[in-house]
Amino acid sequence: MRTGLRALVITLWLFSVPIHCFSQAEGILTDTLKLRTAPSLKSKQTGTLKKGAHVTLLEATPTDGFYHVRASRNREGWIWARGVKLAQPGAKAGSKSRKLVRHPASRELEPHKPGEAAAMCQPDLASCPPAGCAAPDSPHGLANRLKRTLPTGSNAVVLTFDDFASLQQQADNLVGEDKELTAEQRAQLKGLTVSNGQVSEGDVVSLVGYLVGTPHPNTGESVNCNLKQEQNNDFHIPYSNAPNNTDFDGIVIEMIPQNRPDTWNLANLTQVENNQQLVMVTGGLFYDNFHRVNGDPNNPQSGQPHRFALWEVHPITQFVVCTKMDNSCDPSQPGDWSPLGGG
Repeated sequence: MRTGLRALVITLWLFSVPIHCFSQAEGILTDTLKLRTAPSLKSKQTGTLKKGAHVTLLEATPTDGFYHVRASRNREGWIWARGVKLAQPGAKAGSKSRKLVRHPASRELEPHKPGEAAAMCQPDLASCPPAGCAAPDSPHGLANRLKRTLPTGSNAVVLTFDDFASLQQQADNLVGEDKELTAEQRAQLKGLTVSNGQVSEGDVVSLVGYLVGTPHPNTGESVNCNLKQEQNNDFHIPYSNAPNNTDFDGIVIEMIPQNRPDTWNLANLTQVENNQQLVMVTGGLFYDNFHRVNGDPNNPQSGQPHRFALWEVHPITQFVVCTKMDNSCDPSQPGDWSPLGGG
């Protein structure tokens, strides 16, 4: 059974979104700046970037005193060049001098009803049913089954991080956050608009990005029969569009323990995160209705994982890492990518 995930073959469609090489210079804001549509103080303001934020310089030299940059969540525009300090070249992706460290990330705590014990309901993972500890026909049981269902279909819908922000807005309007969803309510999460057309919960999707924060195992969830220990739990992986982002600027992707390949381990994931390597993941689109969005670092919510959207790639069915030092891998070229751990 361990070969189950390895045997799942997914044909990826060509990415319509350009993948920028991380060889472009990185900058750190020395002041809070306005993001603008053009290199002029008269141009429209589209957002505010706070002091200390990291940006990618899309052009090496300023234009009329402004840098053309890409900020978190793929926001692109122009900022005043005098408020930007160029990052040290030694901080680039793939540097072999980087020390392996485990950066902090938020923990995911599964909510329990008052008086409900998080006790094991099965002796081992092999005995754990698809609905976990929940009643099979209950809303929680339905969510558990979705978390463990490998998506069907041969073509992955290619998403961007902007798509995930849009999907969250649509979900908020349709079903809300932090509550149980019945089958009828989950059925509303279908035909949602994204840049490449439409998607529904459970569809197979792909996303290119970086690991931010430390991948870690959850600590006993109903879906896995409340079993403890790393080998019995999902791996919670913060994922964002830029390597210097925090998990507040990302989403969560998860590897389930059932039939998880040996190379999908925390040591290999941490190494990828430390090396700031570009990653491409494929898997099922899942809406984590049990939590609330927690994407504002200035107003963090206790007990809620850091992320700007509750949509996840869960379960992950394919995880490949860019093999080029400058992260210039082409999603349409399989030879540019290698399975996690080389396995």
